[in-house]
Amino acid sequence: MHGDVDQLASVGPGSILKDIIASNRINVIVLDKIFRQAAKSKIILNAHRVNSGKYFVEEDDKELKKDFFFVQENNQQRILDFVLSLYTDGLKKFENYDEFNNVQIITPSKKGDVGTRELNKRVQELVNSKDIKKQEKSVGAFVFREGDSVMQIKNNYDIQWEQNGEISSGIFNGEMGVITNISNISETVEVDYDGKIATYSFSELDQIEHSYAITVHKSQGSEFDVVILPIVRSAPMLLTRNLLYTALTRAKKLLIVIGSKEIIEFMINNTDAKVRNTGLKYKLEVI
Repeated sequence: MHGDVDQLASVGPGSILKDIIASNRINVIVLDKIFRQAAKSKIILNAHRVNSGKYFVEEDDKELKKDFFFVQENNQQRILDFVLSLYTDGLKKFENYDEFNNVQIITPSKKGDVGTRELNKRVQELVNSKDIKKQEKSVGAFVFREGDSVMQIKNNYDIQWEQNGEISSGIFNGEMGVITNISNISETVEVDYDGKIATYSFSELDQIEHSYAITVHKSQGSEFDVVILPIVRSAPMLLTRNLLYTALTRAKKLLIVIGSKEIIEFMINNTDAKVRNTGLKYKLEVI
């Protein structure tokens, strides 16, 4: 566990974990020291600083890796334009990152000009636009197209998949893949989840959504080589220290944060989180 135990008090398992810790019925070790190799990473250093209620490191330090960049910008349209430019070809100066396999846009909200809905629509137009050679299927306001990056958004224990001749079942919330085939004849969509080919009927397409951009919530448990993180004004419940820490720690090699310093400072200071009240602490104490 890293840093302050109160950071664990988010919705879900964090609340239960906090109750277990608070019961004093188990031994707890808090790992709050950054060791030599990790200490050279500005991603790790800034994540620890945020978790401790401190702002990003602002001074240049030649000893630190150039793996974290903050771009100060308040205008949402310019933030959107910058994110799109970075995703499509702006990362070439760092390394030959492939946007489809190495780069992930993560944002706090689904809504707004810099929310996942608008970002996914805009990115799709740039990297997988309408093409007579590609089949597509409209679902409400969205268009799924062969070549699209998508994510499963609910557990489906029954859907079958095939990999190297093996047939099994189950695609789960958060798994990301690529649409490889759309058939208007059989009314099916095939998605390749890292070698597992799952087939959806058109009536099941509410189970997937585009994943060029995903929310911080959906990114939990995943890591990406490069993360582009736009931060704009949103509902206070989405602008919390815990959410910012989670977003920062999704990046392995490069993290670019674009947004307002004022909003980021608000997030660092906003430790409010929804807590699930349970009787677990009391029950553990009386055992």
